[in-house]
Amino acid sequence: MRIRVATFNVQSFRAGVDGAALAIGPEQPDVVLVQECGPRRKLRRFAAALEMEAESTHRRFGRVRNAVLYRSPWRRGAVEVGTFTREGRTRPRGFIVVHLRRTGERLAAISAHLGLSPREREQHARELTDAVAGIEGPVVLGIDLNEGSESSAARWIGERLFDAYLRPDGRADLTFPARLPTVRIDFLFVSEDVRPLRSWVPSGPAVALASDHRPVLADLEVRTR
Repeated sequence: MRIRVATFNVQSFRAGVDGAALAIGPEQPDVVLVQECGPRRKLRRFAAALEMEAESTHRRFGRVRNAVLYRSPWRRGAVEVGTFTREGRTRPRGFIVVHLRRTGERLAAISAHLGLSPREREQHARELTDAVAGIEGPVVLGIDLNEGSESSAARWIGERLFDAYLRPDGRADLTFPARLPTVRIDFLFVSEDVRPLRSWVPSGPAVALASDHRPVLADLEVRTR
C-alpha cells in the first residue's frame, strides 16, 4: 500500500488558514501530522479546506497542540494522547496517536512537538520512543524537534525509527525559518515496516508565507501483513 504523508507546524495559523491550506493542499497528502494546530475552529476549517478529517489534543494542551488529519478511505480507530514530562514552568507538551484503519490495512499516525531546552528534548525523545515501542503495526511519526539532525534527541529517535527524508547523498532540504531556511528541525520517522519511496520539502511563495516552518512530505510504502 502506498500513502503520502506530510508533517507541518502551522504556527497556530497566524498567517491564516487559507495560506496553510494553499501551501500543503496541492500536494494532496493522505495524512497530515500537524504541530501548533491552533484553535479548534481554525483546525476544522483547515481540515475542511483539504477535504480531510481531524483529531487533536485540544482538551489537554494549551498553545502547543498537535493534530492528525486523514482522508477517506482511512477511518479513525482508537485515539491516544501522551503528555511529556515538564521542566519547571514550561508549557505542557505531548503527542497524539491516531490509529487509522482501512480494509485490511492499518497505520498509527503520530504528531509530536518536543520542548525548547536540550535537556527537556532529550527526556521527551525517550518518552516518545517508549510509547512508540508499545505500538503494533506500521507507524509514521511527524515531529517538530526544535533542533537539528545532529542533536541528541534526533539521534535517539533515529536509532529506533527510520528517518523518512534521508536521500542517498545523506542530505536533506531545510525547513526553518520558512522564508530562508537554515536548519532542518521538522522530521518524518517511520517504523521498519514502512519504506520511504520519495521525500521532499515544498518551496515557493505560498510555502514561505504560510508558517515559520516548511512542511515535509514523503511517499511511503506500508507493508501489510
